[in-house]
Amino acid sequence: MKNKLYILFLIVILQSCLNLTDPEHQAEYIESYRSFDKDLVDHFPLKVPNNWTHVSYGTPDYINEWSSTTGLELKIRITSKDKFEKLKEQLTENVSVLKNSSDSCLLIVDSEENSRLIKCESFYPIPQETIFEYNDRNEEWVKVENCEIAILDYNLGKFIESEYLTVKENLPAKWRNGYSKGYAFNNSEQTIMYWLIIW
Repeated sequence: MKNKLYILFLIVILQSCLNLTDPEHQAEYIESYRSFDKDLVDHFPLKVPNNWTHVSYGTPDYINEWSSTTGLELKIRITSKDKFEKLKEQLTENVSVLKNSSDSCLLIVDSEENSRLIKCESFYPIPQETIFEYNDRNEEWVKVENCEIAILDYNLGKFIESEYLTVKENLPAKWRNGYSKGYAFNNSEQTIMYWLIIW
């Protein structure tokens, strides 16, 4: 009986230390992560954690022709409210900009919506998936409530060369190319999205 308890305890300990993510999936993430300049992805985990819910890969060589963007996204879910709040506090410690998802100066850079008419002194560029979720039934993007956006860095200009990385005519003039990186915290679902977007 004592041996069985010892073996069970050992299995539980080992399982908590192992990363159960499919090795091929893990390799794709690492390859995408390493393809970008270290400064652009230094806020991402080095490997896909077990609690991931969504990953979207890109590379400087692959530009999404529909949105004329590339980047990397990783969403994780934390079941414990305390652990979620602690990680959020840790990740936002050195954040330059923290906004609510309802802020009218968040600039969705990979949307087809015309953003040239938005009047703001300062824009905060983010990917659409940070504050919107796609509803398959209605085939439309729905804004997420109770979400916070932490922007670590953003800059204007062209940061990669590609024939598919075109000027975003629907954005305000000086924002037509650039990058941003940061986190999105969905407080209701206790998810954290790490993101990098280059447009």
